[in-house]
Amino acid sequence: MAIHIIMRLQLLSLALGLLLASSGPASAQTRPSIERDFIINEVGVWNATSKFWMTPDSAPLESKAVETNVLLGQFWIVSQFKSDLGGMAFEGHGQFGYDPTAKKFIGTWIDTTSPYLSVMEGSMDSATRTLTMLSKGRDAQTGEESLSKMVTTYSDDDHKTFEMFGAVKGKKGEWWKMMEIKYTREK
Repeated sequence: MAIHIIMRLQLLSLALGLLLASSGPASAQTRPSIERDFIINEVGVWNATSKFWMTPDSAPLESKAVETNVLLGQFWIVSQFKSDLGGMAFEGHGQFGYDPTAKKFIGTWIDTTSPYLSVMEGSMDSATRTLTMLSKGRDAQTGEESLSKMVTTYSDDDHKTFEMFGAVKGKKGEWWKMMEIKYTREK
């Protein structure tokens, strides 16, 4: 019940923000329609099933998860992801939005498995409904800089698949699949 009240307050906040933004030409350029629609569509509770591979040739660990996304003002999604990963509680938090000057989606990520922050940016292919982002961070085990690629494909407004790929060391442009999460929006 509390989530519904929060979502209603967020939608009210969004409506007020959009009303204020429409009052001047400079504000209209701040939130392009495609990007605004993407941000708004992420709001909600998403039930998920995930697979996680420790190495390219290992069997995946599978788990159930819940992602809760709330709107912060009219520009940001704050995300909370919770699951049980191989018998260990896992929690992650992200902040995502769109930078209208750079014309890129941007975000950060922290979670319970690493002391390091990851920073990401990328773009949306609206024809295929696919968001591709590159993430820079550090390997939690070695502390070395790491690069990963994240691809989220939206089959419709209530279903999405997230895939995360790790860069193959010493082989520029080659990736191995680390994670796959299939989401369904809770109604």
